[in-house]
Amino acid sequence: MANATWDALVELLPSHRKTAFGDLDYDWEHSVDTTRSNVGAGTQFLTGLVARPYFATEPWLFRQIMEALALSIQQSAVSQGLAQGALRDFTFIDLGSGKGRVLLMASDYPFKRIVGVEFTPNLVSTAEKNIAGYFSDRQRCRKIETLCMDARDFQFPSGPLVVYLFNPFSESTFAQVLENLRRSLEQSPRPVYIAYRFTEFEGLLTQAVWLEKVAGEEQWAVYGNRHDRA
Repeated sequence: MANATWDALVELLPSHRKTAFGDLDYDWEHSVDTTRSNVGAGTQFLTGLVARPYFATEPWLFRQIMEALALSIQQSAVSQGLAQGALRDFTFIDLGSGKGRVLLMASDYPFKRIVGVEFTPNLVSTAEKNIAGYFSDRQRCRKIETLCMDARDFQFPSGPLVVYLFNPFSESTFAQVLENLRRSLEQSPRPVYIAYRFTEFEGLLTQAVWLEKVAGEEQWAVYGNRHDRA
């Protein structure tokens, strides 16, 4: 009984909750609900069956990815003799967007548009509430939407794209999504970057001859479509 009581108290400690569920400070700062801590067992079980368990991206790591992404876009523009590349030309897409934390963090950057794609209705409903109630002095994009659908059925929009994934799929689903993206680029060539957090299936990206790695650390990688195949 004493051990059970102690375990319950440990669960309530902020340090333990941050270890188990991710960064809670973001939610407290912005009055939103994006952590894994209060996702019901049924929802977690469902996402585990059809995809991967829900986790929220850490803000510090997202900023790191965005810095590398912005630099890669600028360098690509210079190498092609174009005017300086800009995020405002890109649509940001989060596949497996969950409660929408990445959508909110992306809105602090001047993207043309931000789209989340999530399979689980409960998570989409929460994301919609977060989007509606989010406020930040740093917000630079307010065109945000979240779609409840299977990412394999998602039609990639026209124009330059940044596609973000926090390892949301099985390997077979990831492969199909990549093939859909390749076909979209074949039909309408344009700049595309894939930001991949938690690189379990990075082999699928390295094997894609139409992609090249432009940045990366131990926990993430950024790939862009090759200029000679764009």
